[in-house]
Formats: sequence, structure tokens, C-alpha cells
Amino acid sequence: MDTIAQAAAIQYGLECKSSLRLMWEGSRARSDETVADLGIEEDDTIYTSIEQVGGKPVIYLSPPSSGPSVDATVQLSLSSSWSLSAIFPIPPGSTRVDSSYGQKTSWIVRANPNGTLYDKATETEVSYLYWEATTDPPRPLSPPMSPRSSPSLVEFDPSRASLSAANSVLLPADKIPGYLDRALSALALHTEARTSFITYWLPSLLKHEHVALRFVPQPEYEQAASLVVTPAPDVVTRVFMVFRGVDVDQLCNWEPAAERAGENVTFWKDVVGINADAAQDTSLFRVLEWGGMEVLTS
Repeated sequence: MDTIAQAAAIQYGLECKSSLRLMWEGSRARSDETVADLGIEEDDTIYTSIEQVGGKPVIYLSPPSSGPSVDATVQLSLSSSWSLSAIFPIPPGSTRVDSSYGQKTSWIVRANPNGTLYDKATETEVSYLYWEATTDPPRPLSPPMSPRSSPSLVEFDPSRASLSAANSVLLPADKIPGYLDRALSALALHTEARTSFITYWLPSLLKHEHVALRFVPQPEYEQAASLVVTPAPDVVTRVFMVFRGVDVDQLCNWEPAAERAGENVTFWKDVVGINADAAQDTSLFRVLEWGGMEVLTS
């Protein structure tokens, strides 16, 4: 299977074959397995998909600045579209199988007014809680079994994350840092969060001459990554960016996105669903999360 993965990676134009998932009869084939091991015969079909990575979502907890510390439980539950590939602090009892910690994790922390967190299980002081996930093979697309009587919530599916000229902005690489700083500020990210966001994603963004990006509406993102904090915060702000490179010969298809990049970045507040005033009110118990994903295409 390793040879097949290498050939498929070349076909996709990928530098690393580990970015591919090979599927046989509904299960992921390991690189150390052979065609004979799996019972694959001539004319059988092996399905491939490019593994996407949800990069460095981090969670900040900020109690009221003038109040006491807050003891809190943070629970994260992912949809079936992706699985946890890294977490920190690592809760005791967590087991990593085939590069995955599963789809659920939780932390018990003491959140301090100065912004630091004390993870009780590991006795570790951190600035934020960290997780990363890789996508699982996409589920089959199927229509609803019967017509819906009312509009349903659009689901963000990490395994099929996408952008279009209708929901994104298109920027040349040298304009991205400034644009992101303005957009993230409008989305209520504080200075450290904006700096960490931009510096984490900048190397991936600068691999492309032009980049299309969008921020996912919070209700859609919540369907893919449910976050429950107890006691309940006064405000939760979750900012997740999806982006992809756009080739020069495809720029003509992205003209609406290029025009949208010239608009005031505050429109993203309505798209994501941000209450910026509450998110920046230091008298409230606030939770902030940021993360992102590059959509890798063949």
C-alpha cells in the first residue's frame, strides 16, 4: 500500500504521501499492509482522499479582570468528519491510536484573571488549551429523505471544506498579513491572539501567490466542533478560517472575491456572528478560540 500511496501522491501533486488516506471496503488501509493482506483483487477500487488538518485551534478563558479565578470544565466534541491528532495539555488516560485521540477530550482548569490557565490534571500552567485534528474520509453525499418544512442549519464539514468566489475574499500574498490583522481585530481577537494566528498561518499562506480565505459562521463551526464550558461563559467567540491557494490562470473565476477584499473588514462580524463589544468587555467571563484549515486540492 505504501507504493500505491506514493504513486497517488505524485498524481495529486503532493510532496508527502502521508497526506493521503487510502480506503478499502470502508476502512483505512495502513502503509505496512499489502494488497494480498487486504485481499484486493484485479479491478477492485481503492479510494483516496487528501487529509486536511485543522491547524492549532487554541482556546483562551478570561474571567472578569477584577474578580476571582474561575474553576471550569472545558469539553470538546468533534463531528465524525475529523479526529483529534494532538492536544495539550494531554489529559491523563488519553490514548492515541493510529495518530488519533478520538473525537472527544476535556480539561479541568483554573482560569485566572491575568489570562493564564492552570490545568489541574497535569498541574501545568498554560496560556491556552490546544487541539489539532485531521479529517476522516468524507461521508457519502445523500439528499434528505423527505422535504424539510423549515430551513436547516448549514453544516461545516471539515472533510469537504470549500471556498467559492461568493463567500470568500481573494488577496495577493503580500496583502494577507495586513488584511488578517484588520479582520481579526474586527472579530475581537486581542493582540496576542492576532499575532499568534498570523504567525502560525503565514508560512502556509505565503506558499501561494494568491489566496482565497473565509471565516466560518459560528453556528456552522459548532456543528463540527462542539465546545461546552462549565460554568457557562458570558460570551463565546470562535473564529475559524478556511483558505486555499488560487492559481494565476484561475483568477478570472474569483473576481467577486477580489472585489470583496476591498470592502471594510467589519462585514466578517456579521458573517461569523460576533458580539465584539461583549467579547472585549473585561467585566465578563469570556471564551475565545481561533483556528484554521488549508483546503488542499488536487
